[in-house]
Amino acid sequence: MKLLLIALLAMILTGAAVQWALHEPGYVLLAWGHWSVELSLVLFVVLLGAAFIVLYALLRIVIRTWIAPADIARRLHRSRAERARRQLIKGLLEFAEGRWNQAERLLLRSAPHSDTPLLNYLAAAHAAHRMQDYDRRDLYLRKAIESDPKAEIAVELSQAQLQLDRGQTEQALATLRHLREIAPDHAYVVRLLGKLYLELKDWGELERLLPRLRRSTRISPERVNELENRIVRGLFEHARERHDLSALKQAWEALPRKSRKRPELLGLYARELAALGEPMQAERLLARTLNGQWDETLAACYGDIRSSDPAQQLKTAEAWLSARPHNGTLLLSLARLSAAAQLWGKARSYYEASLAEAPGVSAYFELGELLMRLEETEAATHAYREGLRLSLEGHTDRLEGPILSRSTAAVARIPNMRLNDAEDAYTA
Repeated sequence: MKLLLIALLAMILTGAAVQWALHEPGYVLLAWGHWSVELSLVLFVVLLGAAFIVLYALLRIVIRTWIAPADIARRLHRSRAERARRQLIKGLLEFAEGRWNQAERLLLRSAPHSDTPLLNYLAAAHAAHRMQDYDRRDLYLRKAIESDPKAEIAVELSQAQLQLDRGQTEQALATLRHLREIAPDHAYVVRLLGKLYLELKDWGELERLLPRLRRSTRISPERVNELENRIVRGLFEHARERHDLSALKQAWEALPRKSRKRPELLGLYARELAALGEPMQAERLLARTLNGQWDETLAACYGDIRSSDPAQQLKTAEAWLSARPHNGTLLLSLARLSAAAQLWGKARSYYEASLAEAPGVSAYFELGELLMRLEETEAATHAYREGLRLSLEGHTDRLEGPILSRSTAAVARIPNMRLNDAEDAYTA
């Protein structure tokens, strides 16, 4: 409808112009020196329009001729980019289907003309890695960085992951350390570095990295605490292996104040102190802590510490019993301390009271060992049977190696009692 109106308007204007030209044709006089030309105004307008059209066409031809090379180059580039895009897609499909060689060939062929050469080289590096050609893998990763220097962190992270995948720990460590220099607060870099230090059991470096792991929002506090436990255990074991008491204390003092208040770490430190010849210091540390705040883990640990004065240690622990007369953990610790002080009757009473409150495998075996010492074979046999029954039922307990080995030997010496009787004890 709009087009029809425009055509109608054009016809009206044309008719009006023709009528005006017939009634008032006018004329135009052109003079140049001795030459002059006279023609109607209508003809002059027509000739002027024709000249404009010719000049416009000539100008377009000149411009098109001038820009033709660039236009051809642009079209050629567009064509190559489209072909490179198709080859990239095909290469990625080949990679997904496990044809690493074909994928690498397609990705490299299309890289020079690709709009995203970074993706080409990264995918080619992964393909070379799958074919275990690590030199070519590293070459493609360098080309990826050259194609887009801003992607250095992403490329090197990919390199570190590939190196870790193939157990190239030294190369991965160098890559991650460089990444930490250029991106010290990058959460994933810190996580990978922590994982590698854990694998290498480099507890010192891992301890220095722990504050950054705590600040990372991607790692739960529970996971960080678990990692800290492993770090502290590793540092303590290293100090114990070297019989280095100062290294043990230094590792403990290096922990944050909040960590040193955690019962599991405090108990571990006390045990290591005792193992390195400082049981009195361990006992005082545990007693001071338990007097301030009760904890079952530390109470159990206190019963395992053997100070030079077990009678005084027993007296300290018995002071806690009035407030906790039915605490199985405390009763078991009192039994162990009584046995250490060679108070056999009191130890037996505490073992039996502990088992009445909280039956445990180790408590039964320790009671059996005590009864064997007292030459009460029948009662010892019963205690061992109960311990075996609980063990076969899947009860977990702090059944320590030395206690178990001594108890096993004791069971073997009891008349009419064999280790294979465990099943009978379970079904009884």
